[in-house]
Amino acid sequence: MKLPPLLLTALFVPAAVHAAGSAITLTPSWSGTLVVPDNDALGASSAITITALGLDRIESVTMQLEIDGGWNGDLYGYLVHDGQLSILMNRPGKTLANPGGFGSTGMNVTFSDLAAGDIHMALPDSGVATGFFQPDGRLTDPLDVLDTDARAALLSVFTNENPNGVWTLFLADQGPGDTSTLKSWSLSVTAVPEPAAALMLGVTAMAMAAARRRGA
Repeated sequence: MKLPPLLLTALFVPAAVHAAGSAITLTPSWSGTLVVPDNDALGASSAITITALGLDRIESVTMQLEIDGGWNGDLYGYLVHDGQLSILMNRPGKTLANPGGFGSTGMNVTFSDLAAGDIHMALPDSGVATGFFQPDGRLTDPLDVLDTDARAALLSVFTNENPNGVWTLFLADQGPGDTSTLKSWSLSVTAVPEPAAALMLGVTAMAMAAARRRGA
C-alpha cells in the first residue's frame, strides 16, 4: 500500500528518563491543538525527537493518544520511527456489515501490544473512547480495510531498534462530516544501554558502593 505523504508538525520534547535496573524508560510527550483535515488522506502529523545517548536497543513501546471530536471510524493513524511503521488505527469498527466504522467521538486511549482488545473491534460505538487497546496493525488501504485483515504492524515492530531520533505520529480522516483534533500524545519507550554504557553504569555503581563502605 502506498502511504500518504506526511505533513510534519515537528516539536522537540526532551525525554523524561526513569531508570529501572539495567533498562531505562523514556517518556517524551507532545501537547497542543492539531486539526486533522476532514475527509483528506493527506492528513496531518506531529513529531517527537528522543535524544538519549548511550541507549542501544528498544525492549518495548506503549503510546497514549488524546483526540477531541470527530468520528472515530473515519480515523487512520500510524507511528513511524527509524524506518519502522506501526498502524495504530485503521478505520476502527469498519467491517463488511459496518463500512462507516464506530461512531464514538474522540478518544483518550493507551496503545499496548499486551492490552486485551484490538482497537479495530474494541472501541465503543458512542461517547468518548477510553482505555487500553492493542494497535490495529492492519496494513490494508484504509478505504478497503476490514476486521478480517491480517495484523502485521503492531508496536513490536520497534523492538531492537535504537530509540533515538524522530518519532512521527500521522493521522488522517477518511470520511466526510466530522473533524478530529489531536490534543496530546506521549510515548513510553523502554530501552537498554549499549554494552559499554551498561558496563560503565555498573562500574560507577560499584565505585559508589565502595566509597560508602569506606565512609561508614
